[in-house]
Amino acid sequence: MRDHRPQAAQELLENSLTGQVRQRAMALSQLNEQVQALLPAQSAKQCRVANYRDGILILECGSSAWATRLNYDRHTLMSALRRDTLPSLMTIEIKVNPALAVDLVRKEETKEAEKKWRKVSPMAAEYLKAIAESAPDKVKKRLEAIAAMSNRED
Repeated sequence: MRDHRPQAAQELLENSLTGQVRQRAMALSQLNEQVQALLPAQSAKQCRVANYRDGILILECGSSAWATRLNYDRHTLMSALRRDTLPSLMTIEIKVNPALAVDLVRKEETKEAEKKWRKVSPMAAEYLKAIAESAPDKVKKRLEAIAAMSNRED
């Protein structure tokens, strides 16, 4: 016989397939953070945890060169993970995923673009100075600071 009593939405979501997928994704994310902490800084940037199933941890990296470098760190990583996190870990597989390298390049380009300052044209700087003359002190200082950006060298 079916149970027709009301159930909490949280309970329904956690017991559904979507809830199980979310829990698995969160577990893999936590495992990824632990693996990143155990790897050398450069290697950690170049790889991520793809999956963990049946005692096999699968790591992805962007190129075969990084896969080779990770192979050198494999035994150290495996020992640390067995000791701290995954006692049932049997092996680590390293797979090459070129899309990961593309994502890293895009992130670097985005960071560089954010670092670049926009330059204010001399005409815009003159307009800002003219507006600043009649603005309150607080706004005046900010407008003058923006206008000063036209004189800056990149």
